[in-house]
Amino acid sequence: MPIIVASLVVNVLVAGFFGVATGFNLDWMLPKLDAVFGPDTPSRRILACLYLAIAAVSAVALGVVPLRMSIVVVLLPLQILYKMLTLFFVADRWNPVP
Repeated sequence: MPIIVASLVVNVLVAGFFGVATGFNLDWMLPKLDAVFGPDTPSRRILACLYLAIAAVSAVALGVVPLRMSIVVVLLPLQILYKMLTLFFVADRWNPVP
């Protein structure tokens, strides 16, 4: 169980950070943000929404203990599938986003 809680905390911190950074265009604070994620476009904002949704659902799982395992059973495979699909759909294998 501690590893599940740790993974949820990492989701909140990492996915939340990338969601806020890409969604609110913080390239002034993170100068290489545009080099990694591309210019501020609707597709980048959609990616930010995906990151923020993962962070929000992880935060709910941390706060609502009776629902934690139900959320993790859906969230973990979704994250794995999302990352695996990026390997097939992103042509540049050296792109740091996937």
